[in-house]
Amino acid sequence: MSVTISLDERRINKALKLWKKLTQEERAKELQKSARSLAVRLANATAPYGLDASARAKGENAIIADIASITRPLSKYAFGEAERMRKYDPEAFKRRFTTKTGKVWLEEQDVPLDLSTIKQFHKSMRNKSTGSTTKAGLFDRTIGRHKAAHRGFIVKTQQQRYINQTKKKVGIAKAGWAECAATLGGFQSVKGVGSIQKWLQKLIEKYGRGTVHLDNDSIQIRNSVPWIRRVLSNSAMRKSLDISRKALAKSVIAIVKHNSKKAGFA
Repeated sequence: MSVTISLDERRINKALKLWKKLTQEERAKELQKSARSLAVRLANATAPYGLDASARAKGENAIIADIASITRPLSKYAFGEAERMRKYDPEAFKRRFTTKTGKVWLEEQDVPLDLSTIKQFHKSMRNKSTGSTTKAGLFDRTIGRHKAAHRGFIVKTQQQRYINQTKKKVGIAKAGWAECAATLGGFQSVKGVGSIQKWLQKLIEKYGRGTVHLDNDSIQIRNSVPWIRRVLSNSAMRKSLDISRKALAKSVIAIVKHNSKKAGFA
């Protein structure tokens, strides 16, 4: 996904007419400032929404819920018992993993997992459009009414290890915009949004896929994370771009007024 910051003739006519009165150095400086601000705004708007620790926590909690919805953690002993019964005694398997109230913990068609297979299983359960997992129906599996997707079962310590590994990836999509901001001047705060904090900065080296292309009168910033369109809506992108364009126009008008006054024309 790429976004270009420039003055829009149809919407900001006054600033456009004044744009040519700026020196080349002033134009470049204002475009760079506005593009950096836009990159920070886009990082903020990309899910999980926000830039602070609460945004990170939201992303981590979503991962925990995602993985919990498609896997059932078992003790090492129960896991071995489930594999054995599933293979050799399906009826005993059903009895062993069905509660007295009829809730089914595991079905015969559920998949045994370990650290070498859970990542692919998790990926296979994701909706290609939204990135969310297909819920496996933890609470609606009852005897004779199996409507839920298959689920995996895994040793609890291995499930937790996978959760911890996956949580480290929260914010990857934001890191692309953060890298653009770094290229354009840094992570300092933007009014109404805040600053790109250290937990996001740390992701840039490993996961950042942000690039900046400079033209004479525009700057294009690009986030090449493959799933960026799933975590940043078009409406949020347009809103961020509109705010940055208006701020750029306001700044251009202010500079021209200042220069005119300085030169004795106002």
